[in-house]
Amino acid sequence: MRVAAPGALLVLIMAQPNMATGMMPYYRHAWALAPLLITVIFAAYLFALTPTLSLLGTPPTREGWWWRIALGSTCGIGADLAMALAHSAWLACLARICAGLSVGLVTGSLAGLILERRGERGRTALATATVFGSALGTFAAAALAQYLPAPGVTVYLVHAITLGLATLVVLSDRGVRPAAVERGTAHAPAADEPPLAGYLTGIAAWVSAGLVVALLPSYGAELLGTRNLMLLALPVTLYLVCAWLAQRALPPRVLPAEPVAAQLIIIAGVAIAAAVSWAPSLPLLLCGGAVAGCGQGIAYRTGLRIVSAAATPDRHARIASRFAAVAYLCAAVGTVALGVVATVGSMRDAVLAAAVVLAGITLATLIIRRRAMRRAATPTPVSQTSTIA
Repeated sequence: MRVAAPGALLVLIMAQPNMATGMMPYYRHAWALAPLLITVIFAAYLFALTPTLSLLGTPPTREGWWWRIALGSTCGIGADLAMALAHSAWLACLARICAGLSVGLVTGSLAGLILERRGERGRTALATATVFGSALGTFAAAALAQYLPAPGVTVYLVHAITLGLATLVVLSDRGVRPAAVERGTAHAPAADEPPLAGYLTGIAAWVSAGLVVALLPSYGAELLGTRNLMLLALPVTLYLVCAWLAQRALPPRVLPAEPVAAQLIIIAGVAIAAAVSWAPSLPLLLCGGAVAGCGQGIAYRTGLRIVSAAATPDRHARIASRFAAVAYLCAAVGTVALGVVATVGSMRDAVLAAAVVLAGITLATLIIRRRAMRRAATPTPVSQTSTIA
């Protein structure tokens, strides 16, 4: 229980900001939202999350974990209550800001706690809980809102109660009992990738997530002509589930040039989704979401592995927070920019623009890796001391 509780709490924390995703077609119709306003609602969460991660989300010691977990969970419950009361986009933006504060305060502390209790496996558990929580929040919210009365209220009240109980369980056990080191487990290898390549890979992962989470449900509603929330949540849910499965099924370092390969998979998925505008088809949209999700899961894990290579557990929380802050900030800016494109042009234009941006990030990653490999392959000249008087 004590091993699983921090991961379960992280799943619930990450589910909260994603519940609006599954219900966005409902909000878009009820509040008459333009694509730009949809992306503003999404980005409000990221703009609150980024400075919180940078300023408060990196506890210097273990003692700083607990008040961050308590305050962050309280902000998450506040976000639930605000969304339950929301009748316009602006109150929804306030709720999203609370959600950003929640995730920003809690992520670094739970990262350290998970790594302490799970050992090296905590790196995969952290990435898994992040993606699985996002998928759970998206689909569960859509299902409850579709079939239960009072859409947008019941969902958030259920989550608030569950989140409060999980927080109490985690805060009730603060004992220090590090995970046992498994026999035969080698230490993490030294970094063999430039850190900038890791950050670019994380940025690509979350720019694609911003596109899928913020715009894909409305994109599907526009092209497929349906308002069924569960049906419209399927591409996003499949994207997130495939991201989670890819992390579990594919061991690290299996793909050649893993940072670049992961980004190419994302681009392929986005390209398939873009084809739906010419050939409207739910299976095609699901295929695009699944392929892009596989790339996102691999890219997120790869980026985190690169920037935290050989890091000690006490530094992992700080590094994970910094990595997430950079990726989220770029995702927020990119998502709003795509919303502008969708409002001025069309949803199809936004998806195509995302593919171009992701291709540019991939090209930059490839160039940085090649330069790093050239420097590593070039022997360092040995200076000789002259013996001439």
